[in-house]
Amino acid sequence: MSPTLGKRSRTVLEDVSPQTPRRTTRTTKPVIYDAENIDPEVVDDEVLDILEDLPSTKRQRTASKRVPVTPTTPRHRHVLSDSPSTPRHVVMSAGKLFKRMTPSSPLTPSAVQTVYHSARQVFTHGAEPGTLVGREEERATLTAFLARCNSKDASGCLYVSGPPGTGKSAMITELLQPYSTREDVKSVYINCMSIKSSKDLYNTLLGALGEGEDRNEADAMSTLQEVLCQKKQGSASTCLVTLDEIDHILTLGLESLYRLFEWSLQSPSRLLLIGIANALDLTDRFLPRLKSKNLKPELLPFLPYSAPQVKNIITTRLKSLLPAGAKEGFVPFIHPAAIELCSRKVASQTGDLRKAFEICRRALDLIEQEVRSKHEDEAREELLQMTPSKKPLGEKINGASSDRRSIVQIMAKSLKELTADDAPRASIGHLNKVTAAAFSNGTTQRLKALNLQQKAALCALVAYERRAREKVKASAEGTPSKSRTLAPTVRILFDTYSTCCTRDAVLHPLSSSEFREVVGSLETLGLVNAVDGKNGSFVTPQTPSRKGRKPTAASGDDRRVACAAGDKDMESMAEGIGAGILKAILSGEALD
Repeated sequence: MSPTLGKRSRTVLEDVSPQTPRRTTRTTKPVIYDAENIDPEVVDDEVLDILEDLPSTKRQRTASKRVPVTPTTPRHRHVLSDSPSTPRHVVMSAGKLFKRMTPSSPLTPSAVQTVYHSARQVFTHGAEPGTLVGREEERATLTAFLARCNSKDASGCLYVSGPPGTGKSAMITELLQPYSTREDVKSVYINCMSIKSSKDLYNTLLGALGEGEDRNEADAMSTLQEVLCQKKQGSASTCLVTLDEIDHILTLGLESLYRLFEWSLQSPSRLLLIGIANALDLTDRFLPRLKSKNLKPELLPFLPYSAPQVKNIITTRLKSLLPAGAKEGFVPFIHPAAIELCSRKVASQTGDLRKAFEICRRALDLIEQEVRSKHEDEAREELLQMTPSKKPLGEKINGASSDRRSIVQIMAKSLKELTADDAPRASIGHLNKVTAAAFSNGTTQRLKALNLQQKAALCALVAYERRAREKVKASAEGTPSKSRTLAPTVRILFDTYSTCCTRDAVLHPLSSSEFREVVGSLETLGLVNAVDGKNGSFVTPQTPSRKGRKPTAASGDDRRVACAAGDKDMESMAEGIGAGILKAILSGEALD
């Protein structure tokens, strides 16, 4: 068919291929210019010649449009291929290849452990004392009493008394070790603070002696009496029973305590009983029936430590850290004059050896801080004197500069070179600072020396006492009760402290055992006083019972305590670090 004459038109030649990709983007149809008289459905050699005459750039662009190529990247790395080496992994300096010289996390000066750490360990609570020094008379009495295990008449009772921190439990534990491995002796050690009732006491003794399972109170008592009070035979084993904190049994009733003392003192018995408590006159006040039966136990009082004894103990523990071949008579870490000052201060106040150990730990902390700061200054000066070519190259990890890293490394190296022979010792000045805070008559200074948990426990005690006074004033118009106690027990105080801490999550509370230690430390500092039922200032007079018995002194968690600090001192304490937490506990809003 011939084309129609008229307006000039363009003809589009389509390249028809059997497989055309489905793309919604630009088409791959080449445009042929100046093709007026060509049939669009016929492709001959002339058209191909026209395509050949086009410029090379247009041909390349047309060919690229015909077969589009999308660049692809492999989605998975080949496990056997080598990892690329980038400047992040290595450091190039002076033509030599160095690896990264900085560890993954930056060090801090406090993380560097010094030789003073081992010195503090010998004064920590529960540290291995080694051979106990001093108490020669008490040691001789205990050794003679325990020697009865070798005789046929192995029976008797020894009551060991003394203030806290006088070495009662430590001395007895050391002397009992040889008897725990003997086959003819059954050695039992029980802390009575874990005993909840008389039945629990009997069953605990039976279980420790290897006599059956749990029984009721009557069966347990009769079985225990048969075991302990059996007829003396050559093959019978001696029962060596040690009851620590034996005054706690008084809260469970006197009968169980009477039976234990009587079984050990009567003639057909194989029981050696050792009772440990703080009260000096426990047997006279609470066990008069034993005296009427002429069954009085032997007494061994542990008096408070004297100044020479405290000095001898501290010196012996410090000398145990010296290496072999050290100077004879040399005392490391603490100067002998400072030890003399500490021993005299402790002996004049309480005679508590634990208090002397705490003072030594604080003095070691002070001298260690001074040594750290001195070595840090020396390391900084040494780094400034180094030339740039001598400075080690490294990366900045977690924002820590290389200069700071170098200072810590130099300081750590110098601190590790210190030994017990050449380490600086705590002087009288350090001991004066510690003893002034520990034994000062000023309550404000003692309150400032407390940690956050001790302050929180004291604030909880003050908050409880305020609420108790308000309740008493509100109920004053009503009929008063026969016995009304305003001083809380240690158990009630722990519940109050936990409630105040967990309210709005102001502070994570301690466990019950840790809280008891905190209360004991506050009592040692004189900030908390034990309240007696007869003359306590926070206890109203009680009506005597019909039987006429005097109320027994509570112990353990049932012991009542009262705050000895004034309101102004407590307000000044609730300032500084943790002020918001202490004020929230002191307000007592959680108790409403």
